[in-house]
Amino acid sequence: MQRNRLKLWSAFVLCFWAVCACFGAVVYSQSTTPHLDRSNMPAALNGTAGSVTGYVRDIACPMRNRSKESAHPSDDSCVQACAKAGAPLGIITPEGMIYNVISHTMPETDERQRLLPYVAKTVRATGRVFEYNGARAIAIDKIELVSQ
Repeated sequence: MQRNRLKLWSAFVLCFWAVCACFGAVVYSQSTTPHLDRSNMPAALNGTAGSVTGYVRDIACPMRNRSKESAHPSDDSCVQACAKAGAPLGIITPEGMIYNVISHTMPETDERQRLLPYVAKTVRATGRVFEYNGARAIAIDKIELVSQ
């Protein structure tokens, strides 16, 4: 009887350590820096070279207000307020096409801070352009102000 208990206890301890090792491996694999970036991104995931010229703003208003004015409103105070409140930002072209700004890495990193200095301004962003099911995005290499 005692021998069976010892075998059972040994099996339990072995299973416990196996579960701990698996859990540790999962946590470690998720905590290491992944990395697909500009240097090793497969061509199929890298978009096409291009540029986008448009107005940097929150993306909610143009989605709700489909007028041409949302591409460049006469009053920037609403755009500034939305940006200050943490709204997602993008670039909207004069034709009303909205480009989300994505990073050059996978997993994705936050690009919002990069756009903040350009809120309520017209810019030309050059980089890798993506389109999928009507959605558009750009991974920016260079961004510059465009005089109006």
